[in-house]
Amino acid sequence: MNSRNTHDSASQNPEEEGCLGWGAIDAALQAVYGDQQPAHYGTAIKFRLGGADPLDGISVYRSEQGGPHWYYVTYGFSDLYGDLDDSYDIAPEKPSGYGFEMTFRLARDVDEQEPPVWPLNFLQNMARYVFRTGNVFAPGHWMTANGPIKAGADTLLTEMGFVPDPELAPVHTPYGDLMFLQLVALTSDELREVRRWNVQGALQAMQPYMPLWITNLARPSLHELPDVQAAIDAGAARDGSKTGVLYNDVLGFTQRKRLLRSPQTVIKLGSLGVRDLKAMLPARLPHGRPLILAGDGSTLELVPAGDSEGGLLDWHSDHELKLSLTPAQMQAWKQVVKGRDGEYTVPGLAGLVWQVKTSMITDDHGKVTGAYVEQ
Repeated sequence: MNSRNTHDSASQNPEEEGCLGWGAIDAALQAVYGDQQPAHYGTAIKFRLGGADPLDGISVYRSEQGGPHWYYVTYGFSDLYGDLDDSYDIAPEKPSGYGFEMTFRLARDVDEQEPPVWPLNFLQNMARYVFRTGNVFAPGHWMTANGPIKAGADTLLTEMGFVPDPELAPVHTPYGDLMFLQLVALTSDELREVRRWNVQGALQAMQPYMPLWITNLARPSLHELPDVQAAIDAGAARDGSKTGVLYNDVLGFTQRKRLLRSPQTVIKLGSLGVRDLKAMLPARLPHGRPLILAGDGSTLELVPAGDSEGGLLDWHSDHELKLSLTPAQMQAWKQVVKGRDGEYTVPGLAGLVWQVKTSMITDDHGKVTGAYVEQ
């Protein structure tokens, strides 16, 4: 991004220069931050003119709410200038651009005078993902950063959740509607708990320990705090999970012939997949929702069954298998199958063998740093 400059909404002169979307964002921020002049980081060459950065700018405010922190807000996911739609006759609920701008809160040292630069690059990378793929973030979504959210940092924060910003309400602009979507950094343990329920509910449970969901790179994981665990357990049991797909490093199917007996179907999966299935099956199947395990070119879809029709295999291809489970079969699977090397047969699932291989844990460069084995 371009070097820091003091951002003044008046310098944009929205009405004269035709950047009414930008002005609408400024107005929403002024309602919260008053006349504070944020640090603003703009692009030398706009993305639509061939520049490298998708976002036209990012403003950074100082805030004391919830504890001293820097507040980052983007300009560019939404339509800033009215050039993304030829019509100014905006239909109700039409999104402006991608329909959101992203915000991020980072804990600030009391003597820190300038905002850290790394979140600027981080937010631009998020924008590159959206602009490249067309995949739009929304409240309740989550994503992995494939490593520390600050590259090279000694932090447990490697995942992300997205919630409506707690201070900025959605706004209507001349070019459509937009909401302010806050990116919240999470640990891998917290994300596993989030997936058992939903992002908004789990983050509400964590909020007493993370006011306004301010990111603090040095914080510990909150997933084992008794009140957080109890809230997520209760929410998952009551509402079920919104996560329908899990990814695993090892997954595959083979047929094992047996003398004078029917062949067995061998389902090979990694130890991390076993761990995740044990956590997620009770939050999906009892609520009438399927759960898909995907990885290594194969997919295993587990679907709820009635009390007398479980254990049915449905092959869509050699690499796509659907298996129905009754509540009793699900419980038996959880008790029998372990997240460590071995082969396991589950009562009530005749003809199936669960072959578990140890999952390797790698860093963001692909280097193996350990292995997961259920204790």
